[in-house]
Amino acid sequence: MNWTQLQWTHSWWALLALQPLLMALLLKLRRNQVLHYADAHLLAWAVRGNQRDGQDRWGSLLNYAAWILLACAAAGPRLPLESGRGLPALQLHEMDIMVLLDVSPSMQARDISPQRLQRAKLELMDLLPRLHGERLGLIAFSGSAGMIMPLSRDYAALRYYLNIAQASLFDTPGTAIASALELAMRKFPQQKSSSRAILLLSDAESSALSGPSGAAVWQVADKLKQAGIRLYILGVGTEAGSTILQANGYPLVNEGVDVVSSLDSSGFGAVAEKTGGKFVTVQDGDGDWRALYDNGLLNLPGGKQAAENVQAWHELYANFLLPALLLFGYKYFPYRLKKSHIPVLTVLAFVVMAGMHQAEAAEADAYAAYQNHNLALAQTLYGDLAGYAARMGEGAAAYRRKDYPYAIRQFSNALLQARDAGQREQALFNLGNSYFMAGAYRAAADAFWGVLKYAPDNRNARANLALAAGKLAEMNRPGKNAQGILGHRGRETGGALGDDAEDQPLSMDPADEKKSKLLRPASELDAAEKARLRSREKPAASTAVATTADGDIAYRAALKKLELAADNPLPLYKSLIKLEAERDYAPQVEMLPW
Repeated sequence: MNWTQLQWTHSWWALLALQPLLMALLLKLRRNQVLHYADAHLLAWAVRGNQRDGQDRWGSLLNYAAWILLACAAAGPRLPLESGRGLPALQLHEMDIMVLLDVSPSMQARDISPQRLQRAKLELMDLLPRLHGERLGLIAFSGSAGMIMPLSRDYAALRYYLNIAQASLFDTPGTAIASALELAMRKFPQQKSSSRAILLLSDAESSALSGPSGAAVWQVADKLKQAGIRLYILGVGTEAGSTILQANGYPLVNEGVDVVSSLDSSGFGAVAEKTGGKFVTVQDGDGDWRALYDNGLLNLPGGKQAAENVQAWHELYANFLLPALLLFGYKYFPYRLKKSHIPVLTVLAFVVMAGMHQAEAAEADAYAAYQNHNLALAQTLYGDLAGYAARMGEGAAAYRRKDYPYAIRQFSNALLQARDAGQREQALFNLGNSYFMAGAYRAAADAFWGVLKYAPDNRNARANLALAAGKLAEMNRPGKNAQGILGHRGRETGGALGDDAEDQPLSMDPADEKKSKLLRPASELDAAEKARLRSREKPAASTAVATTADGDIAYRAALKKLELAADNPLPLYKSLIKLEAERDYAPQVEMLPW
């Protein structure tokens, strides 16, 4: 830790350290008054404890030290969290970086482990923790280029969009680096409010800088230099090169010879240098990002937000508070418990027990309000309590009031506070019901699927998963309406046979209140009751087999519907890239098909 960066959040609280001096001053004034009570030679007989000044010297020192430590704790000492490079970990670097990812066929070569394209994506993932708040955009390119993600600080979104960046997005193979650079320039904001740069991840194929396509790259490099946009290149390949494997596993052949794709370090290094950037080949470890980012992109001029606004801190008050409490304890409770301490300890014990009783009473009041259908009061009372049970109760009251967004928040908080698999199962089940009633059927299906991971035999979760899957299938089926498809919750929707489609998901309707696993105070539930409340009552023996079989059929149907309703973003992005290429049509430059 760098103690020179120590800061104090509330420095004026340091005045607490003057308390012993103030008390000493008041005692001295009082002592001067007492000394006039009698003649000096009679004070020893008239004033008790007049000769104890020297005896309590160590006690005074302990008292002073304890108050100084307490003052330091109250002042809020803290240190900025630092990264391994000595820079504030969260200091914002105002800059726009457009990432260009090569997905051309030559990126399928395996001279770099595990494969060029996979390695490029892994390298980008390694870069994300090093960033200082720069905005990133993502452009993929092969024979043409397309925007995948606009500039954003949502690095989690970049992880998602990297999976979309594939060669199948483009009908024309090749390495259209010039088109990608042109597109990046167009996608930057027109106003130059922050520094701009391009980060190109490519195998730097030697043939990409030859012929008309190579001439186009040099022309765009001139434009980048004039616009003040630097180009940084990470070469994902080797100069020895490798054959290019096709989808069928055979190497790519050109004019009867296996195509060998090799890296052109000197050529691409000259292109990057022309714009004021840098070229680095991929390396094991973090040497490549130290060169490209730490000693490159991070040093570009850009607005740096004040560290106070974005800095994370390591709070140090506990380092002062604990010793202060120990010194106070040693000072006022030395060696053994005295009779004079018993009343103090009794009061403390009474306060603790009263607080525990008050919490139990508040929980009972909230549950009673819920039972009496005074849902607004129950929601308020549960909101004043802390813990998993309170969040479940608050969410259940909001659910009954049909405030589903609020219920979703509370059940999500309960899921975060759950301590075991059983609690997570309950929270997920109620979260799924809330999502379903809010119309978020995909999120509801995910929640019910999560329940089944904890409890595969949960029939309620299976039935509700099937119902959510049916809703998703309905939404993805053109020309059908809800009434026409979901007249009954049978095998079509995967619900419980014979139930009406307009019913709510199972286990959250008021009829099940006595069996609810949400709202009973913890003190009223024994182990057997908790186990029984995890599911609805068992069906009669005569119907158990049929119900189970129908449930399995509905469950399998639900999984198939979820599969059919799953997001498939590749065709969408492929269509968007085509539309953008048609709108911004430019003559195609001749290039090799890899």
